Amino acid sequence: MVAGIVICHSLLAFELVNAAQKILGRTEFLYPFSNDNMAPGMILQNLTDTLKRNESRQIIAMVDLRGGSCWAAAKMLTREFPETRVLSGVNIPMLISFLTKRDKFPFEELPKILESDALRGITAE
Repeated sequence: MVAGIVICHSLLAFELVNAAQKILGRTEFLYPFSNDNMAPGMILQNLTDTLKRNESRQIIAMVDLRGGSCWAAAKMLTREFPETRVLSGVNIPMLISFLTKRDKFPFEELPKILESDALRGITAE
């Protein structure tokens, strides 16, 4: 199964995952991480430890801010886990899409689908 990692500033990742689970119910292979008081290398170590314990190979890393420490850690993760794809701008629609579509579409197509679904969730009225 494709693993999902949500890496955000402060407690945002935990709250996003919690909200997605309240909507869909309990989920597997979705891991929230915070960057609180951690450099990208420390975040990377936490990510790597979790993924090795769970033997995940295909990974979608969703971060809050492109260019920040969370994004940097996710990009570094691709060295050890080459089948990692990084998406920025994580939101609830992206997480719902990931959880409901990760088993229905080929891994190579999933990042574009998630990006599209995340953007479709943003509207100005």
